Amino acid sequence: MHKTILSFGILLVLTACHSVQEYEDYLDSWVGRSEADLVASWGAPSQMQNLGGGRQLFTYIKQKTVMETGTVPQDVNFGNYSLYSPQNDAMQSETLYYCETTFTTQNDIIVDYSWAGDACVR
Repeated sequence: MHKTILSFGILLVLTACHSVQEYEDYLDSWVGRSEADLVASWGAPSQMQNLGGGRQLFTYIKQKTVMETGTVPQDVNFGNYSLYSPQNDAMQSETLYYCETTFTTQNDIIVDYSWAGDACVR
């Protein structure tokens, strides 16, 4: 049983790393391309910052809220009195996923990138 759990954990980590590497490779493919190509493909950036000297930052922010259904709560009964009656209503939780990807350009050419968040590789 422990070997199965350990194997699953290792597989999960390797899958996550593979997804991160795929995103890194995808972003790396943008280095050397023009700002115009970036905007044509990604759309207008969420934020732009002029750093001077022909350098700019193009930041794209993606947020996604996911409603996740949990378990149906239990009734707490005191004789004929119920403290909670879910009537087939399941508890839900809200999870926010976020990704921020920033491209650095020099004289209209992408020279670098950075990213952060948990929605970049989903």
